[in-house]
Amino acid sequence: MKFPLRIILLLTLGAAMTLHPFGAKASSSLLRMNLVDGCMDEIACNFDPTATTDDGSCDYFSCLIGCMDSMACNFNAAALYPNNGTCEYQSCFGCMDISACNFDDTATILNENACDYTCFGCSDFTACNFDSNATLPNLAACFYATPDFDCEGNPTGCGGCEPLFIADFTDEAVECSEQLPLTSLDTVVAVGSCTGDTLPHAMFAADMRDDVVINAGFTGVGTGTDGAIRILGLTSLGLSESDYFIETVPLILTRFSNGVATLTGEVANAVNPLLTWSVHLTFEDAQTASTWLDADPSHGLVAANGCSMDPDNVLVYRLKADQSFLIGKDSYLNSYLKLSHMPFNENKRFQLGQGANSSNCAYGFGGWFAWEGQVLDTPVVGMTGDVVIDLSSDGVNVVPCGSESTALFYSVLNPDCGQLTEAAQVFNRLDMSAPVWTGDCAVEITLCANESDVSPSIPSPCEMAFEDACNEPLLFSFTETLVTGDTLDGGAFVLERTYSAEDCSGNTGVFMQTIAFAGETCPEQIDLVAQETHGFFNHNALGSNVSSMGADWMIESAPSSAPFVHPNPSKGTAWLNWTSQRSGQTTLEVFHADGSMALSPILLQVTSNEHQRVQLLGTTLPAGIYFVRILSSAGKQVVPWVVID
Repeated sequence: MKFPLRIILLLTLGAAMTLHPFGAKASSSLLRMNLVDGCMDEIACNFDPTATTDDGSCDYFSCLIGCMDSMACNFNAAALYPNNGTCEYQSCFGCMDISACNFDDTATILNENACDYTCFGCSDFTACNFDSNATLPNLAACFYATPDFDCEGNPTGCGGCEPLFIADFTDEAVECSEQLPLTSLDTVVAVGSCTGDTLPHAMFAADMRDDVVINAGFTGVGTGTDGAIRILGLTSLGLSESDYFIETVPLILTRFSNGVATLTGEVANAVNPLLTWSVHLTFEDAQTASTWLDADPSHGLVAANGCSMDPDNVLVYRLKADQSFLIGKDSYLNSYLKLSHMPFNENKRFQLGQGANSSNCAYGFGGWFAWEGQVLDTPVVGMTGDVVIDLSSDGVNVVPCGSESTALFYSVLNPDCGQLTEAAQVFNRLDMSAPVWTGDCAVEITLCANESDVSPSIPSPCEMAFEDACNEPLLFSFTETLVTGDTLDGGAFVLERTYSAEDCSGNTGVFMQTIAFAGETCPEQIDLVAQETHGFFNHNALGSNVSSMGADWMIESAPSSAPFVHPNPSKGTAWLNWTSQRSGQTTLEVFHADGSMALSPILLQVTSNEHQRVQLLGTTLPAGIYFVRILSSAGKQVVPWVVID
């Protein structure tokens, strides 16, 4: 017997009811929950997958009729029979331009007239066409007043009134590093170019006699909002869109050997990049933090949370108030801020080192400042601002000895138009003086040998004796060259010794010394000047046996200021060198050892205190010892001359 589906379901539920531990009440509840009438045919338009009882309502036609217009909002792709009267074109009609304010991402039909672009506009409050209702910024749409004119074209400001220096800042050269100046020139004057009024100026000296250290600076990344320079309070004054300013290119921290440092570059507003400042900060009085902390118990360092600093490896600086400025550019044109150290009692300073920027534990630089000036024609003052930058590793520019310099940097601000002028005069070291020989060693040494010796004893080299114009360490060198002969076989020879000293600028001083041996035994000593009679040597006196030389070498010439012959010995041709003592006529005479004239006299006109150099032509003279006499109104001087074959 076949039972209807409803009866089978009731029987099944009845059996379940007799088995359910909670009795009839729970079973009746289950019955009520599962009896759902509906169309149970899956191919019907109104198939109900939740139905438990087929109520005969299945519809097989309505779903095959619909809007078959693909442009309609309710287009039915599954319809087989059209009913375009049901097509609807309004609900999906909208702005499909993604750049429009009312872009509709659900729209499938473009309605160009529906697009709204009013939310775009100039968001820079310093522009002439600033739109306070614009919700989407479009800085490209902004236009600005011409400098020194307002938006209506009316003249404003002082128009090109940049301050000027009246001074000669031509680079100069000095010989020694200690001559490089570190103080201001008294002749510098600064004026306003419009009025000609004198303006106060300031100067700092950059000492480049030792290494210069350079670092690149970037916004120090820490907790909260970040900025390389923060001017806290500008936004509340309505003069900025953010108090935080970020470097447009890396800031440059430059440190000089005299404890001065500068921070230069450009920063732009974190929200509106047209609000820019040119950075001109100067710092002075560099000290290690440990030294500064020991100077006063009130001094302290500022570290970020969780960071620590080693005072021996941290430097501290004071902000130099008269040469620390933020100068406005772009939309801040003609605005300026003068910065001063904060706190005023200087119990905190600008810090440089690991963890020193008070933002993070990186190698950085930071400190606080107060500010005042004029921003967008509004006088302003604030007590809080700071520098917070991370630094690159130190870049050391080594200054070689001889290349030292200093620079005097001057700055003047015209507060009428917020313009800053900076100028520098550089002093370079240019040492062109060679070290000077100051020793008392002879320029020429003539040797002779005792009768018992084959060769003479050669004197030891002189001690190095040079003086440098700048009193700097010198690099010494010594060479000895055998010009002629042999020092070992007893024959004649000439030795040339060269003593050199070089300073760090590459200037070299040289002292030349000649040692000569004619191959002869030491002759008897002859006093030419004492035995002179009527301008000629007394032949009998010269022939007398005055004394014999007991030394290994006969005569060492006088110091380099005295007359000397070079080369000596020579092969008949040599140069006589001396400094004339008086102006007038001077006679040069050459005598044999017996007092007779060897060469024709030479007559000269000389000037006082001038170096004289005359060639002696004795190529016809036989080898031997000769004496050259210089006869002038100042007296007589005699110099031995050895001629060799």
